[in-house]
Amino acid sequence: MDKKPFTKNPIFTRFVRYHSPYIGSILLATACALVVAVCEFGYFQILADTIDGLTTVGGNSFDEPVSIRYLRHEGDVGIFAFDGFEIKLTNAGDALKAFLWLVGGMLILVFIKGIFTYGNDYVMARVGHRLAFQLRSVLYQCIVTAPLGVLREERSGDLMARITDDVRVWQALIASMANIIRAFVLVALFASILLITSYKLTLFVLLILPLVAYLITTIGRRIRGASTNIQQQSADIYSQLKETLIGIKIIKSFTSEHAETERFRTLNWNQYCSAILRARFAALLPPTIEWLGFVGVATVFGLACWEVIGGQLSTGWFIGYIGMVMWIFKPIKTIGNANNALQQCLVSAERIFYLLDFRSEAEQQGNDRSTDNIELKNIHGAVTFENVTFSYSQNSEDPQAASKHTINNVSFEAKPGEVVALVGPSGSGKTTLLNLLLRFYEVVSGKILIDNVPISEVKLVSLRQSIALVPQDTFLFDGTILENIRYGCPEANDDAIIAAAKKANAHEFITKLPKGYATSVGEAGMKLSGGEQQRLSIARALLKDAPILVLDEATSSLDTQSEALIQESLTNLMAGRTSFIIAHRLSTVVRADKILVIKEGEILETGTHETLLAKGGLYQKLCEMQLN
Repeated sequence: MDKKPFTKNPIFTRFVRYHSPYIGSILLATACALVVAVCEFGYFQILADTIDGLTTVGGNSFDEPVSIRYLRHEGDVGIFAFDGFEIKLTNAGDALKAFLWLVGGMLILVFIKGIFTYGNDYVMARVGHRLAFQLRSVLYQCIVTAPLGVLREERSGDLMARITDDVRVWQALIASMANIIRAFVLVALFASILLITSYKLTLFVLLILPLVAYLITTIGRRIRGASTNIQQQSADIYSQLKETLIGIKIIKSFTSEHAETERFRTLNWNQYCSAILRARFAALLPPTIEWLGFVGVATVFGLACWEVIGGQLSTGWFIGYIGMVMWIFKPIKTIGNANNALQQCLVSAERIFYLLDFRSEAEQQGNDRSTDNIELKNIHGAVTFENVTFSYSQNSEDPQAASKHTINNVSFEAKPGEVVALVGPSGSGKTTLLNLLLRFYEVVSGKILIDNVPISEVKLVSLRQSIALVPQDTFLFDGTILENIRYGCPEANDDAIIAAAKKANAHEFITKLPKGYATSVGEAGMKLSGGEQQRLSIARALLKDAPILVLDEATSSLDTQSEALIQESLTNLMAGRTSFIIAHRLSTVVRADKILVIKEGEILETGTHETLLAKGGLYQKLCEMQLN
């Protein structure tokens, strides 16, 4: 089965475009970050003004009024220079009040910064949760609408890892975007102010940034490679966990606990090694950036001292400038760490996009035909197979595998209300034939018709609503008995559900349970026996009341006594309905109107029980094998 080809755009471009619905929220978070950065700049402005003011008033006897300036900004670029506001101090009390006002201003800035930091964090956290919600919803839809041929090629553990771990990695990056946005805004604002204050000194700081960018990019590539291994190994771990939970009886019966534990330990160790490799690269970046930053600070410190000595920079702005230079490397480290997170997220995004590119059944079939919109109404139930050929390997690149047909040129007709039994050795194609009737797979050639309408032209929903299926592998959902039976007809009332349970010989054992129909069946029906699960599955199909019935080994999990009890109910159910039965037990097929004997995807014999026995062919041999 084909999958939609991957988009030609690079993963990063597609990743960025996926955030376009949240542009408004991201801009709001950026605005909050800008306010936070301005508040942080305000700290240094107040620090510079305070130091310059203290230099002026320190030890002054105030024999004459003393002037100090607030919000003064010096700079090499004259058009941005601002002389500030002058305040005259006549005594020490006025000076103390002025500096107390500065302290009060700092407290106000801290309060404002806290409010907008909260806004920045909350907005991005909300975007992260919203994106995760939408991704998981769409990914789940992609899985349930994907053709079975696509899903059978994927490991369930890998699909689970994509929906859980990979989405969580993406969500974590978006949540951390609050810090990243603040870091970018602060670096941009402080770099601009530093350039205005002293572009000569700032150029020395900026010369370090290309080297920092190179380190971030180089180490980021290594982290991305390690992240790819980690995500794949996570999928391996999920797969083994699922296998262990499903096959725990087999593991215990073959005393393979130690072998499985060692196999899991190997998977876990491989992931550990990849995680340590990624952690080693991730831990290398922050101290490297910090060391480079200190080199820049030390260089600027020496040059700034020279400008202070030359009178080109005041003492207050010298301290403020050095403070901003040191402060700017903190968000640069944040940006470096963000790149590590981004590389991990791009790996997860690529895995998520792979799943998002699954085509639904409707999309896939729409590419092959122009009509797929017929509604089945007032069905009589005539089913015809005309020269049907099918292969599970039809899309295989191996010519030999693609040429091996599971179903080969099969033709037969089931008249309305007729009971057709399919018998044959295991792997002969019986279940595959009925899967083609339900269009779980598409035929390679030939046609299948219901009331002379090709099912390839019928809407999938309409087709499948017309067929009730009891599969060989019984599956119940984690819920109550009532909910599981109602799954066949969501609008059915309790009386109809109980009636269906009685026909399936399930009502008696249900009423003996402590909570009756409100009893929980557990995950995959594990709280019930195999026979009880199968009877609920039959009740579910009975409730659907579809004109075509498919029973794939529907009585395989029932003991002889239970099977005998429901034979009459099944006979009543099949009256007036076209029914297909796959069964090995003769008691299930002897009353069939037509028996198809299938071997290696071909129909070898057709007839009733008596006529096939008289022929002395494969059917007779199957009967003799069962009796022996």
